[in-house]
Amino acid sequence: MCATHVRRPSGPQAWRPALSQATALSVTVFVVVLLLDTLTPARLVFGILFSAPIALSGLAGSPYATRLMIVLVMVGNVIAGSINAATTGGWNPYDIANRVLSLLAALLVGSLTLRFRAASNRAAQLELEEQRAVHEHALRQLLEAVSGPFDQAAFVERMAQAIRAFTGSRSVVVGGLQQATLRAPYAVSHGAHESEHGPPEHLPALNARLPAVYLTRPAGTGAVWGILGGEMLLARLPRPQQEDLLLIFDHPEIEVARLEEAIAVLGPQLERTHLQEEMQRQQARLEHHNTVIRDLVYAFSHDLRTPLMANALSMNNALKGAYGPLPEAYRETLTHGLHANQTLLDLAEKLLLVAKYEAGEPSPDPLPLDLRELALQVVAQVRPLAATQGIALETRAEVGLRVLGQKGELRRAIQNILDNAIKFSPPGGTVTLLLDRDTLGEQAELRIIDEGPGLSREGEARLFQRFRGGSGTSGLGGQGSSGLGLYLTRQVLQAHQGSVQYSRSPLGKTVFTLRLPVT
Repeated sequence: MCATHVRRPSGPQAWRPALSQATALSVTVFVVVLLLDTLTPARLVFGILFSAPIALSGLAGSPYATRLMIVLVMVGNVIAGSINAATTGGWNPYDIANRVLSLLAALLVGSLTLRFRAASNRAAQLELEEQRAVHEHALRQLLEAVSGPFDQAAFVERMAQAIRAFTGSRSVVVGGLQQATLRAPYAVSHGAHESEHGPPEHLPALNARLPAVYLTRPAGTGAVWGILGGEMLLARLPRPQQEDLLLIFDHPEIEVARLEEAIAVLGPQLERTHLQEEMQRQQARLEHHNTVIRDLVYAFSHDLRTPLMANALSMNNALKGAYGPLPEAYRETLTHGLHANQTLLDLAEKLLLVAKYEAGEPSPDPLPLDLRELALQVVAQVRPLAATQGIALETRAEVGLRVLGQKGELRRAIQNILDNAIKFSPPGGTVTLLLDRDTLGEQAELRIIDEGPGLSREGEARLFQRFRGGSGTSGLGGQGSSGLGLYLTRQVLQAHQGSVQYSRSPLGKTVFTLRLPVT
């Protein structure tokens, strides 16, 4: 059981024994005064003492008890006067005056007692409200002290300090309860007296084996219970997916009910800390996973480029006759091999660029570029591919449009769109590149128009996503597509404060529009 100074109740409950005693005393005094007034001559004026039980009834705290006592005093006064009159042979003016004064005195004392009781009740209510306000303020301070982006160790350290101040304890120990041993997270907070004279020896230290008295919760107790005759209080704070925290309070100066409120407030904060730690662990795992994937992509791309470039050099030398004349069938095979080799080199370049954007690596400072010149260079580069498929390339580009950017990245973005347009245009079709300013004159608009079949609604929704290549639809890539081209185009345009958009023209043609701010 807890000591009295710990569990002492406040408010009306603390006064109930005294109130019952006051009621009994007032009734006893009334009976004694009634007997004295009845059995003694009227000239002794014992009736004036009827005011005493009324005053005593005010200590009972109930207005009903006081009103009832006033009625009893009135009736008793009249009965005592009537008995005295019958004994002395009748009423005389002197006795009547004494009785009237006695009745008036009783009414006056009763009225004052009721008013005093009402004033006392109001004062007690105000005191309770003030105590509650102080307690709620202390709870808010406790909550503020442990609120924040803390891990469990920091949370336990701050909680030990804050709850020691909240409870007025000499010392507070907090630790994880694991197999009857106090484990980390562990914290101890001492008051001024303990800081000066040293902590008590009976408080358990980190990794200390706990006595049975610390581990057994008495039946019928709540979240807080006392040990050692009430000199110490214990509480358990549940932790998600872990053992409970054990809180040990040395000589606290707070009621158990209020400490239970504090423990209830700390519970959600501890759960929040656990969730935050779990999120940080998951974030660390994701970052590690992303780093590994990015490093693998870098290594793969770099290691792939070297043999591919060496292979391309050997095949080009063979086609140029460096190893002697070759049969036509062998030359055709080498040409197809060069095309496949170039496709792999393009894939390696895309992977490197995607890894760079995914990692958020900063690009070199942008330089002024002539967008018309860059677009025409890309058209010239893909024209042989278009010719082999019977695709005509047409261009209409406004002169003098300059943008800030990275030449290689913008070249890759334009080439990705042109490659798709050529790939999905029907034989004998036309791919058109248009370059001009927008209506406001603030952006350059580069439109690439082809005669491909276009996209379904579902295809449009995933058009610019990674590895979302479709089949047989313009812009999504078909067989052999990496699924990175349009995703990479969007990344490049966004990095240059621009945008890319897909649409269908009224004539049923596919239109990709690239927008970039002009300088």
